Amino acid sequence: MNYRCAHRWAFSSWGGVLERQTADLAAPVGHEVTVRVTHCGMCHSDLHVQAGGFDMGGGKLSSLERAGARLPLTLGHEIGGEVAEIGPEVQGFSVGDKVVVYPWIGCGACPVCERGDDHLCPRASNTLGIQKPGGYADVVHVPHARYLVPIGTLDPARAATFACAGITAFGAIRKLAPLADDDVIAIIGCGGVGMTAVALASATTKARVVAIDPDPAKREAALRFGAAQAFDPGAPEAPKVIHKASAFNIAAVVDFVGSETSSALAVNLVRRTGQIVIVGLFGGEFRMPLPMFALRSLQISGSYVSGLNDLRELVALAQRVALPEIPLDLRPMAQVNEALLDLAQGRVVGRVVLQA
Repeated sequence: MNYRCAHRWAFSSWGGVLERQTADLAAPVGHEVTVRVTHCGMCHSDLHVQAGGFDMGGGKLSSLERAGARLPLTLGHEIGGEVAEIGPEVQGFSVGDKVVVYPWIGCGACPVCERGDDHLCPRASNTLGIQKPGGYADVVHVPHARYLVPIGTLDPARAATFACAGITAFGAIRKLAPLADDDVIAIIGCGGVGMTAVALASATTKARVVAIDPDPAKREAALRFGAAQAFDPGAPEAPKVIHKASAFNIAAVVDFVGSETSSALAVNLVRRTGQIVIVGLFGGEFRMPLPMFALRSLQISGSYVSGLNDLRELVALAQRVALPEIPLDLRPMAQVNEALLDLAQGRVVGRVVLQA
């Protein structure tokens, strides 16, 4: 294979379709690595990137151009593959090693990056699939071998999803205070990340997990992958039904939608002294009377992806323990536009993974 030429599925205008393009790729130097992509997961945030930004509420849209994204842009941040070439200073990796790539690459020099939280770097401008070409391609350039995590004998398609869906769910759940056996966690939104959270929460916490999603197929899948109960948020008197079924003891709500409607539902459901963690990026504004923060003693926080060390820990956990496995929808890379449309229209149960 010619690793000096990369074939990528990229869009050249905001909101445009992805087209197969070619680009020159330099040989890796220093600590750089070229990875041959075998699998790349598809994330709902790819749709926001394709659109050019996120709905910030009040008619405002964030600008990915101001955040350093440049056209043509190659999506894909759940990258799994094999080491194809290594720079002369790379240690610990060899050509052919199977890896998952941590895509949330920061400046690499600040205290935030040094502790492994590159995704929170105040000068982050190198995220693969946003500011730098991502995994909707046959090869990808990784600026440092530290962002590679060996997967050993793990299924490479599933391991690729750990780079976003996995660590996003893992990181959000780890923000919750210790939970008792009779506590309830409500997961709002059972797309790929939310479904992963259902599986991980059921496997790693004592609490009972309930899933909330308007799609009956996703509710059914959530019950198979760890949820004790599943509810339609659009059903008549849904909050009252969920409250009663949960014995009014929802200690935590993790919102993987992140809309005005879902956040309002989260506030309605959580008990006093409970926690709400907002993960989804659907958009809008959060509204709640300020006195209620104190009167209900609520903890409300955000959670954005998670750190490099969490990816390493999640891979290690999957190698030790048989975690519940959410559905994977494997498709050829050439079907990327059809897959994005299916994702946008809510026709995906689990996670789409493109195969090179």
